[in-house]
Amino acid sequence: MLLGNGLRSISTTTVSVSQSEFASFLNISVEKTDVLIELLLGGAVLALALAPFVISLRSARKIAVIFAVITTVCYAMIGVTMLVDPALEVREPVIIASFAFSGFSVAFFAPLAQLAINDESDPAMRARLTTVWISAQPIAFLVTPQLVKYVAFDIGTGNYFLILAAMPLIFLTFIPFVFGGKGEVADALAPVPAGTPKPWKRALPLIVAVISFEAWTASNSFVGIDSIISLSLMALFLAIVVALFLRRKHLTRGAGQVPHLAIFLLCVLFVLEIPTTGLYDTAYLVRHLCSGDLIDNRATLAAASQIISVFATGAVMVRYPHWGTRMVGLALPFLLAGMVAIYFYPYQEVNVPLFYISKMLSSIGMGMATAAVIGVVSGLAAQNKIIALAPAFIIMFGTEVGIEILEIVFQSSKLAGLDINSAYEMVFAIQIVAVLIAIALMLHWVTGKRAAPGLPQSALSGSPAA
Repeated sequence: MLLGNGLRSISTTTVSVSQSEFASFLNISVEKTDVLIELLLGGAVLALALAPFVISLRSARKIAVIFAVITTVCYAMIGVTMLVDPALEVREPVIIASFAFSGFSVAFFAPLAQLAINDESDPAMRARLTTVWISAQPIAFLVTPQLVKYVAFDIGTGNYFLILAAMPLIFLTFIPFVFGGKGEVADALAPVPAGTPKPWKRALPLIVAVISFEAWTASNSFVGIDSIISLSLMALFLAIVVALFLRRKHLTRGAGQVPHLAIFLLCVLFVLEIPTTGLYDTAYLVRHLCSGDLIDNRATLAAASQIISVFATGAVMVRYPHWGTRMVGLALPFLLAGMVAIYFYPYQEVNVPLFYISKMLSSIGMGMATAAVIGVVSGLAAQNKIIALAPAFIIMFGTEVGIEILEIVFQSSKLAGLDINSAYEMVFAIQIVAVLIAIALMLHWVTGKRAAPGLPQSALSGSPAA
């Protein structure tokens, strides 16, 4: 469980807190280092879209071995490249390809962990395991700044990634204890309703959509949002999305009814991922020459706050499993307060308490919302296996969509003639708007359900019985 979320988060956070070093190594601006994070997340999104179909063809153990080896090779390539320091035209494609394939391969461990958790019959134990699964990411965020500060800076980032390359192989020794005799697909011989599309036919449109989105986002980063290439790829992506929407009934035929509560909560979680990427507020501090210690300590305090909120929410969900939407609603004020505080960064010279408190508030809110949503959705997954793998995909895709939306806002602001501080201010304003949209969705859901006559209380509170 810790490998998928944890290792990916370690590599992502390493790039985030070492933006200046990667910018210098690749001869790009600090803001353009988000390309590396987009590659990690883009590979993960593609992997999570493929996961249900790949896992249906191979055992969990085989998948773990294959993609652990790929991850090891990719991290080793990053380390060797940074140590050898070849010419720029060599280091750029090697680093880009390594981050893309490592993000793709390590992401497969997240759905494998989710499947193992969903096989647990005891709801209380399932809630505890879900809490551990969610906490892997903030734990990585907590540990990574210290690893970068006391390990990477001492031994060099290249050697740091070489050490990181050994981690997937070490974790493979725990796979038999996680899956045991599980992992072989038991439903291979299950009857399939007549007219149901074959798995690869269902997967292909989604894969094409994800690839077109990744191509569009990459072009935005490399050639700008106003390039004819970017605009053409954007048009292609939108056309594919429209086609998928028109064919949604055909592609979901025979899949069963997905609970409305699960769809709603996953939509809210998707919206909340947009303002909480943490990329641009960190880039703002780096650009304004804030100390590395400040940035590292800020990330550490934020991760610690998120871990506490995840475990606290998990404890509440174990005791009161019907409090799902209540906990999501409670998380929103924390997120709004954090985003509003971040908005005032450009109005400050150096305000260390504001930098810390804003990130801690948003991390508390995001940890609480994520734990609550996944807790409810995991309970509903027992009724419909379609949503069993949805949370990991929503988290990854929402994060990448958030990065892309904020990048478009940032580039558009600069093209409109705004100075750098005003461009960041526009990004921070969009983050507030995203949280307000989530609040509006929650209010609409609650008021709509209360207005429905005879609706059971479980539908309002997030009980799996909904």
